[in-house]
Amino acid sequence: MMKFAAALLFTGLLGLTTATTITVTVRTEGHYSYSGTKDNINITIYGANNDVNFLLGNDFPKSSFKTVTYETKLKLGNIHCIDLQTDGEDWWWPRTITIQVGNAKPVYFYNTFNQKLSNNDKDSVPLMWMCQQGYKTCTITAETSTKNHANSDGVVIMGTIYGKKGATMTGIFDNDDINDLEKGQTENFVFPNMRDIGNIRCIALRALVGNDAWLFNTMTVTCGSKSKTFTNSDEIWLEVDDNDIGQSFMKMCD
Repeated sequence: MMKFAAALLFTGLLGLTTATTITVTVRTEGHYSYSGTKDNINITIYGANNDVNFLLGNDFPKSSFKTVTYETKLKLGNIHCIDLQTDGEDWWWPRTITIQVGNAKPVYFYNTFNQKLSNNDKDSVPLMWMCQQGYKTCTITAETSTKNHANSDGVVIMGTIYGKKGATMTGIFDNDDINDLEKGQTENFVFPNMRDIGNIRCIALRALVGNDAWLFNTMTVTCGSKSKTFTNSDEIWLEVDDNDIGQSFMKMCD
């Protein structure tokens, strides 16, 4: 009995435990013609106690969801960061990576810098690094204008939220299986694992890609118990190409 207990203690010291299932959900972007890949993609998951590396797969079509599971006996602890590597020259644009270890809460990683993974060195990187920003959930509530052509089907938008304690970057404004950014529509975009920024001061919006424009009236940012509403009083259209009425970047502050 004492030998068995000693063996369990030794195993625990090594950071080993019974096999745990890691579930990785990959959301591949769909707005670029070559967003998907068939190259081998490897992932490394960095935990507080241990790291694990494995083949994520080699079939990630554009506009797709893919779930991959991996068994490990390592005790990872809290997941902090991941990296993605490719062995080919296909151009891959992952939007969001979600990691769940066993029954723990999923951890969300966002491609906040709009990077593409490839070894061809053309507007891409051979290794993509993503880290968890924090433990707050931020919700963007956007009201699209009722003016003609205010809705958008083709512009990809991300945001940076600024607060008293710093800034945090969102993923893409898009709800799956919903026609977003429609004229007169109010909708929520929810982003878990955001940084605690304290009292909200500003939001900056970026139009990343697309051949459309979007006009909104108001945008309410809620992070935890903090909330702030911003008004697009100058009626600036958000679009990729800057012009007299539209901008690819806009920032609103209180």
